[in-house]
Amino acid sequence: MLSKIASRTMLKALALAAISFLSIIKLQAQVSTTENIVGTNHFIDSKILDEERQIQIYLPEGYGEEEKRYSVIFILDGQRFFLHTVGLAATFKQYQLTPEFIVVGITNSYPQRFNHFADGKQQFAEFIEKELMPYVESSYRTSGERLLFGWEYAGSFAFHMLANHPSLFDGYMLASPFPLLDKVDVLDKLPALNKSLYFSVSPNEFEVNRGVDKLDSLLSEKDLPGLDWTCFRLENEEHRSTGYSTLYHGLRKYFRYYPELQVDDLQAFVEAGGMAYAHSYTKERASRYGFSPNMSLWSRFTIVRSAVRARDYTRFREFYEALGSAMLISDLIEGGRSYGAFSIADFLVENGQHKQAIDIYLALLKQSPDSADLLSTLAGAYQALGNQGEAKKYLQKFKKLKQQK
Repeated sequence: MLSKIASRTMLKALALAAISFLSIIKLQAQVSTTENIVGTNHFIDSKILDEERQIQIYLPEGYGEEEKRYSVIFILDGQRFFLHTVGLAATFKQYQLTPEFIVVGITNSYPQRFNHFADGKQQFAEFIEKELMPYVESSYRTSGERLLFGWEYAGSFAFHMLANHPSLFDGYMLASPFPLLDKVDVLDKLPALNKSLYFSVSPNEFEVNRGVDKLDSLLSEKDLPGLDWTCFRLENEEHRSTGYSTLYHGLRKYFRYYPELQVDDLQAFVEAGGMAYAHSYTKERASRYGFSPNMSLWSRFTIVRSAVRARDYTRFREFYEALGSAMLISDLIEGGRSYGAFSIADFLVENGQHKQAIDIYLALLKQSPDSADLLSTLAGAYQALGNQGEAKKYLQKFKKLKQQK
């Protein structure tokens, strides 16, 4: 009897195993795979360094479909930061935060990297200037705008490039640059630089902090003409993570005029100059990147929205009138942002401006005549004005619509 039960149990187990095996085979038959390739590898036989150098290059999506020219981001220690920069490029494109750019990752193997960025820095700088840059610019459509990123010893090397080869790059991003302390004295000899410098450090990096603090202090004292610089304290990072944050914030800082102006903080906007700042930003954006010199609808709306969110009616009225209230509402409705017009009308009601709010609600109702929310809101706004006739009319329409549904 027991042997029969054991046999049945074994048969069931074999049957289940067979079903599972067939399911796996079926699943495998439905799945196809391809290699996940990011960019291309290039091997440059460097006569200057007397060695073969590996370079990784990423081209923007659609590069081969148009004749556009691109800025180039040169990434020291590409073995660590190339893929991260490519990921940032995709994110920036999706949210229109920066123009598209070519990424060049320079592989620096250990322990040779320490020599390249220290005692051998002059030779390595020559390799970049005379071998790498000509190769990239003869092979791809570049705009001539170049940025350089380096972390730790590579950050110190990037500062060396700024101080000794300032014509090669337009922007420099230095993450936890080290050693730096004695190098910053060269600032006394630098001419006017039309360059961008972004450098960062995290807490408790000891000697790294000392060098960054000195650079920050000297730049604050000297105010070198033409040098647009930012020192960023990465409070939530540590030495090995600063490079990743620096790339994100450094690129955003360098291309800061590329996105549409979006105002999320009323106080910060006012401190930056308010409407004068908004017009200046729009003008600079148009000049640098060819956008319209007219402020975008999104920019105009977020300026007003910042005051609404802060419940600051005085600032709201200032911005609302400066941006042309009637035109703004019309553009919001026609531009598919009716919710924005609705929020403005609600804020007007909140501040006792029922007549102006009613004008907006009526404009919205033309677009959405069967909106129960609008009918109900209009009835309430007319009631607040003491116009019982209009209040009753829209209340009846509201009730009729609810009955039909």
